[in-house]
Amino acid sequence: MDLYKKRLLLLLLFQILHVLGSPSDDYSFSLDMFYGGSFDDGTGSGKYSFTYALVRPDGTWSFAKKLSDIVDVERLEETENNVEKMDITAALQHIKSVVKPDLTLLHFLCLKGMTTYRALFEALDIPLIGGSAESRYLSMDKLKTRGVLLAYNNVSCAEGLVLNKGDPIPTAHIKYPCIVKASKGEDSKAVRLVRDRQSLDAAIEHALTFSNQVIIERFIEGREIRCAVVKSEKTGDIQALSCIEFNVRQDGIRTTQDKLLCDEKGLPICKAPKSKTWFLDPAKEAELITRIQLQSRRAFLELDLQDFGLFDFRVDLEGNPFFLECNLFCSFGFQSFLNVVARNSGFTDESLFDLMVQNALLRKAKIY
Repeated sequence: MDLYKKRLLLLLLFQILHVLGSPSDDYSFSLDMFYGGSFDDGTGSGKYSFTYALVRPDGTWSFAKKLSDIVDVERLEETENNVEKMDITAALQHIKSVVKPDLTLLHFLCLKGMTTYRALFEALDIPLIGGSAESRYLSMDKLKTRGVLLAYNNVSCAEGLVLNKGDPIPTAHIKYPCIVKASKGEDSKAVRLVRDRQSLDAAIEHALTFSNQVIIERFIEGREIRCAVVKSEKTGDIQALSCIEFNVRQDGIRTTQDKLLCDEKGLPICKAPKSKTWFLDPAKEAELITRIQLQSRRAFLELDLQDFGLFDFRVDLEGNPFFLECNLFCSFGFQSFLNVVARNSGFTDESLFDLMVQNALLRKAKIY
């Protein structure tokens, strides 16, 4: 058997979409379909063999060689099909004995999907693109992320305070405008800009519907910029890529509507048309780019991340960057943020994905 055929058998990729049963998870399911459908299963020019799995709200699983066999990626819904439905016990046995994946790529966006299901594959000793479940628990909890970075004191964060559910509101210590955000939440649904005392209570009450802890921090008037970081497991090199700026008013924030276009049910169907971005020009803003890249690499290390990370910063009117949040999701589709930035930094979609695959396989090799 030649080397090419060995690679074809070795790199059998299992890609999974997930939905839970509560109404709020319809939002995550719609996003999973949207991002999962954007992944080109021709990636790798024949080096990989792909199997898809769909997990339904009732807990049943199905498997297919092509996502289009079970999902209408344009309508973001499952199609009529004759694929077998399995409970989780049968599905895990199918994965181990039939699919036999060498690594996994999870298209999960909800908390349980990003953490519990990732831990499930760790328990099966199947390596994961993107790193551990532990890193997801940390990055998806803004309070924990903030706590780690403040402990190291190498990444700038806006001044703020933490409010637990049931605590009295320390109005005397809050200055306006401020940002009120839940420690957990996605796509800015749990974030509000508060300009006066009259709006504070409603913003806190809204945030508490997402988590039992709320962060109230100083609003940074200025720009919003994202930096991506990728790591090579083979060389240990941590590379901060090009910086992208979002089209945001200096005195405003990016809302869910700025990010995604939703249908009449409030479910996301595509990126918002008004979601405009542009790369920072190194010839004009070299110092700012360097500062953001440095803080992004520091955050990557201090949060003990693997493979890649996306870091959002607010830059004040004096040009000082302040960390907002870390995102560890990537679909590796053509329009994925990481892919767009990586292409601008010298990668191709294929070389980026090859690096992620190599990283996951090397981590497993080091364990054993």
